[in-house]
Amino acid sequence: MNKAAIIVAVSLLLSRVLGIFREMLLAHAAGVSLEKNALDLAFMIPDILNHVVSTGFLSIIFIPIFTGYKVANDEKGGWKFFSNVLNTFGLVLLILVVPAFIWMKELIALLTVDGVTPELLERATYYGRIILPGQIFIFVGSILVAVQHTRKQFLIPSLTGLIYNIAIVVGGIAGIEIGKHTGTNLGLEGFAWGVPVGSFIGFFALQIFGAKRGGVHYEVICEPTHPDIVRYFKMMLPMSLGVGSMFGLEFIIRSFGANFGTSGISSLNYAYRVMYTLVAVFGFSVSVTSYPDMARLVKEGQIAQLNEKIWKSLSRMFCILIPAVVAVWALSFPAVRILFERGAFQRETTEAISEILRWYLPVSLGLCLQAVLVRSFYASERMWLPTLLNTGIFAATIPAYIWLAEPLGIKSVPIIGATGAILQVVSMIYMWAKKNGTDGMKTALLNMGRALVALGIMIAVAIGLDHVSGEFVRSTNFVVLVIYACAAGCVLLFMTLFIQKILGSKDAGDILNELVGKVLRKLHLKK
Repeated sequence: MNKAAIIVAVSLLLSRVLGIFREMLLAHAAGVSLEKNALDLAFMIPDILNHVVSTGFLSIIFIPIFTGYKVANDEKGGWKFFSNVLNTFGLVLLILVVPAFIWMKELIALLTVDGVTPELLERATYYGRIILPGQIFIFVGSILVAVQHTRKQFLIPSLTGLIYNIAIVVGGIAGIEIGKHTGTNLGLEGFAWGVPVGSFIGFFALQIFGAKRGGVHYEVICEPTHPDIVRYFKMMLPMSLGVGSMFGLEFIIRSFGANFGTSGISSLNYAYRVMYTLVAVFGFSVSVTSYPDMARLVKEGQIAQLNEKIWKSLSRMFCILIPAVVAVWALSFPAVRILFERGAFQRETTEAISEILRWYLPVSLGLCLQAVLVRSFYASERMWLPTLLNTGIFAATIPAYIWLAEPLGIKSVPIIGATGAILQVVSMIYMWAKKNGTDGMKTALLNMGRALVALGIMIAVAIGLDHVSGEFVRSTNFVVLVIYACAAGCVLLFMTLFIQKILGSKDAGDILNELVGKVLRKLHLKK
């Protein structure tokens, strides 16, 4: 990884650590109760609004157009475009937020299965109305982050998730403490209030500071018919209408989770959040930092170099991701026990969620590859093709969630999700190669194949480890379990990389040499 990728990866990792700590507090306070289900469900409408205005894709849409101004040395035009996007689409979001706030209950009821009880619906509506205003700050901040990314400024933008999660954690702790002293249940309400506060500080106030340091210029301008706003809208439209794997999985958890009892939504969500850490650290760190260069190479017409960059990034990322997946699979029970098993979160819940987590791990492979692949299409301003592919495959899987819910139970959600995510990746690889050639593709696919062989070998090792250590990890004390998990995780990581190297992966050899060199330098055995 280069310096920028390391900055983003470390920040995302810290953000996910805080996110996991947030889930730990929630597990302690609420376990898999109705209140926890309600809080998870409350994010449905805010997330859909986010999706409608493509807040999560703002950098992807904004950067190619803004970069065009930069390449043409038209800085004034670039800042006018920035201001116009901010004002025009911010107004659209504001218009959508008001009716969503008023009819929150009806919207949640419309988008969920019959398993949602009236009490769950009432609590989800209450929490949803607290959370909703934060989406406005997230929208503005996402545009400011995109501006900074075009200038290769990653540090301040990378702090958004950290501050957002800190605010939610602080809100939750404050709510729990107030609840203890007043005899009320304010813990989860504190978590909910942390969302708009964290959005304001991390996405809005801090990013204004960062963008000003980068020389941002803002104007009061709202011209929805400007050619570049029309172009922006055309690029945004497929993303607003389409459904990618990540949004689809979160929607399915909230919409179908109630099918699996009162703990369904929260059980799926706990496992998903642990798995999502892999996606954030590996997939997003590579995709976010490589995207500006992808957009530049497209503008300069250097498609062969673009291909080489994409496949090199995918190959190296996959090589590191596979050992992490092996470690999490082998240590799923210790991980869930260490993270969540306390307070209202009991042993039977640990057993259930660690099993769901294992089924979720193949999803991480698809999501990490997608995070990079989809940006190659977006850098080329080909928004409709990946959207139609991903949405079509997601739509095709929806009946499976209904048909397989009874025979497979709760694990049907990660199994179908993984199948859909991997099919989306295969489709995107085929369509990209068909249009842009295969420079660097063969080497990358061979390395990825070696990584998958290593994954198969190490899963067999992990199953053996599970049989040997099963009783130990369930009965030992917390401190010993943490030491065991860290030691076993490191051994599994190095073993998986070593097997990849033996199988002929140059990426694995390079990474092992780097890691061993760092360890030896730390021990003062190598200069």
